[in-house]
Amino acid sequence: MPSVVTRVVEKAGTILAVGALFAVGFVTGADIWTVALSPLIILDFFESAVYVGMFTVAIAGTGVLLAYDVWRGGSSAASTSRLTSGPAVRAIVPAYKDADVVDESVTSLLENEYDSLRISVVVEPDDERTRARASELAERYDAVDCVINGSPGSKATAINTAVERSSADYFVVFDADERASPEFVSIAMGELVGDADVFQGRRIPRPTGPVETLAYCERVVVQAGYMIGEFVGFTHCQSSATGFTREAFEAVGGYADVLTEDIYFSHQCHKAGLTVTQNRRCTSTMEAPHSVRDLWGQRKRWRIGHVQVSHLRLSEALKGDVDVDDLVSIGRAVGAVLAGATLLVLTAHVLFLLLFDPGSAIAALVAIYGLIAGVWSRDLVDGRVAPPSWTVLFAPLVYLGHGVLTVKAMFEYGLTWDGEWYQVTKTGA
Repeated sequence: MPSVVTRVVEKAGTILAVGALFAVGFVTGADIWTVALSPLIILDFFESAVYVGMFTVAIAGTGVLLAYDVWRGGSSAASTSRLTSGPAVRAIVPAYKDADVVDESVTSLLENEYDSLRISVVVEPDDERTRARASELAERYDAVDCVINGSPGSKATAINTAVERSSADYFVVFDADERASPEFVSIAMGELVGDADVFQGRRIPRPTGPVETLAYCERVVVQAGYMIGEFVGFTHCQSSATGFTREAFEAVGGYADVLTEDIYFSHQCHKAGLTVTQNRRCTSTMEAPHSVRDLWGQRKRWRIGHVQVSHLRLSEALKGDVDVDDLVSIGRAVGAVLAGATLLVLTAHVLFLLLFDPGSAIAALVAIYGLIAGVWSRDLVDGRVAPPSWTVLFAPLVYLGHGVLTVKAMFEYGLTWDGEWYQVTKTGA
């Protein structure tokens, strides 16, 4: 347990670092650049306009690519690579304190269009309510089993236990509160029996209210950021809405018992040279946080996980030989953390322009709203979401929140984090 002094240092360090990055943004943004196009044409503009312009181009570029990816080819149900019958598939649903929501994933998986599918709900020994509910589902449906985690304590070990106890060679994983798209397994298997080792679908929070809308916007922003990693050959995969072969699982030694096993799994797959295929039109929905506290707590846990993965990858690199794949992986891990902190400087630039040169900041805001609209409209057409709540107007604040969370996560991980993880309240909404 961290001491009171350590906690004070952590909180003070976070506040000072956030303030310092904001101050850097304001001070550097106030510098004036002068460009002489000719003796008669001289342009004066704030330095912040340059950085915000680059930021706007990045948002617009990744936004267009993401929107294209979710719109191209129409509905995922029309995919020509679907396989509705074939090798046995084991669906894994890790569940902890999920008695009220585990039906969501189980029933949606039972409706999947694939013949040879069995479902393992993996529960913790000390979670009697979820264990009882999983047992009821197993009694009701022949295709469902209730499995007790053989190494209690994490989602990673729950997945590993299910794989070890199954004779299947193909697996899909979903969180307990997720509603799997009906075609997910058939599309995943179409890829996995081909050239893919790992398949990743898209996951979105269900934006059922004001806070949930912000959660949806945050996921769209993050998913657009993944596009940057794909430019250098790093494809993100997770531990939910994910499919993989037994061979791929064994190649990386299973999921690592870390805070964000999904992020580390991406790096494991990249390092092992596995082929990861994505289909962003194959979309599942998950329950969104219903309060600002839950939204903050969950996202902070994920950011601490990013910091932990960066630390692990750097430590691993120092202990062995480093090849090009390692450099890409380390760059992706460290870059995600540094980029998050840099968002505070960029946010300060945008705020400075809104105060002193509003016209130069409008393009950035348009790009952000355009990014959200391009993806939301696809989900709206497909019936996954309703029109957004009024809080969509605050979508640009996602970047500010992401920056603050990143700095907070770095200080907590280094000073006060003792391994605990935040669990949001789930109601089945």
